[in-house]
Amino acid sequence: MSSSSSVHTIPIVTVQATFPTVANEVYSGVIPSETIWISCYDNSPPDARQLTSLGSIHAKVRVVLDDEDRERVVYQVREGDVHLSESARRDFGYVYTVSSPSLRIPLARLLFPVQEYADPERSNPQKPHRITAFSLSPDKSQFATGYLDGSVLLYPTVPIHNSQNKYPTSAMHSPSRSTYTSRRQALVSAASMSSGVSPALARAHRSSVTSLRFFPSSRVLLSSGADLTLQIFPADPISASAASSSGQSNKPVSSVRTFTAHTRSVTSSAIIDRGREIISSSMDGTIRVWDVSTGTEETLIHSAAGVGIGINRIFLDPNLVPTKDAEHPYKRRLYAALQDGSFEVLNLDDQQKPPKLVHKFRSERSVHGALNAIAVSQPTGAAGTVLIAVGSAKGVVSVYNASTYASAHFRRSDASIEDLGFVFLENTTDKLGLVIATADGLPWVASLRELPLSGVCDAQVSVYAELVGGDVDAVRHLSVHTADSGVEVWTASDDGIVRRYVL
Repeated sequence: MSSSSSVHTIPIVTVQATFPTVANEVYSGVIPSETIWISCYDNSPPDARQLTSLGSIHAKVRVVLDDEDRERVVYQVREGDVHLSESARRDFGYVYTVSSPSLRIPLARLLFPVQEYADPERSNPQKPHRITAFSLSPDKSQFATGYLDGSVLLYPTVPIHNSQNKYPTSAMHSPSRSTYTSRRQALVSAASMSSGVSPALARAHRSSVTSLRFFPSSRVLLSSGADLTLQIFPADPISASAASSSGQSNKPVSSVRTFTAHTRSVTSSAIIDRGREIISSSMDGTIRVWDVSTGTEETLIHSAAGVGIGINRIFLDPNLVPTKDAEHPYKRRLYAALQDGSFEVLNLDDQQKPPKLVHKFRSERSVHGALNAIAVSQPTGAAGTVLIAVGSAKGVVSVYNASTYASAHFRRSDASIEDLGFVFLENTTDKLGLVIATADGLPWVASLRELPLSGVCDAQVSVYAELVGGDVDAVRHLSVHTADSGVEVWTASDDGIVRRYVL
């Protein structure tokens, strides 16, 4: 991105994390009233927002039962120019909306988690274990978390049941303690087990876990780490009935395959098709394709940015691209976010043996630092437009047309963009959203109302929803998928908690 490219600034709305609990306690008569806070920020330059000094509002709102309708909680703004209201009642709770006329902030949805997975051993507020990698299995039956200390843990997911309480909280849907005491599994490297390390000290990696990926079967897991290795683990979840067997959940599961060749930290990974081959990227500036059955490296390619330019994240597009080659009619696209601020597009022909990677495109270097995240959309609209989104270390999100590379750029603050995921909003295939995880602990969903189709486009970007309920802990990873309840977003953050939202 050139230095002359305009960056649109989007306002921020956040609210006290315990808001649903306060509303529930007021409704239930536990407390007569309580005051909560709401903060709004507009970080755009004063000329852009046409204000001289006002850039933030910190409002106080009194939560109390209505004087006449004792089944209704009302929200009385006592300080600060904000409007807060219940927008819609859903099976799992309310959707709230907030606006601020003074900051010209239109209605923004506030979505609280419907479920939280807070392993007591890992989410102690006094000493939380930072989640550095996360993956939700394709069948949604389980998820894996990787940590700064090199450990990888496997947990079953718990169904969400409709709440009869008018003002439910995430605690009503969250898993019981037995999920962590009897159904959690620790995954450890085979090398650590064979070397005589105590099972209590064994880890999947000797340093930070950088990436986790479930295979399409949902029963095999790929992990990578800063210790230069990739590991493959069996990942059969422990059923509730089997968990009653003494000690079963405490037996570590060791890896069945280890891949070594990278000379610096492995940063990201991808799985080709059903999993016969995998791809890895590294801070050593290489992308490698591996044969899973033999554990051998099949293909090696350096970044087009130059030898040693680190690759922070890769994304393998699941959609096949047609070619004019009769022998190889389809190819895949691999996208890479680089440490120097550029991103690359590569063609992957996995029908050849060994698979072939070819550079197709490299963007300009962003003036906003390293690119930490990259995502690619499904074909959108009548034209089947595909978009590429990248997130920088200085908080800028850039969206590109995958055919023309026309772009639009926006930000909310200088906090690093940690992860991205495209999503279709409101059960349509033409209203596209982008879920954004940030280092300031304020994840959100952007609505992309106008797509950058040609030329230089200032896309109409707005806040579709604020994903609130956390504190100020960085959100490093997210997963977006469609479920019976609707579109779900799962986040994992530095406080050691996995949160589940329904859009």
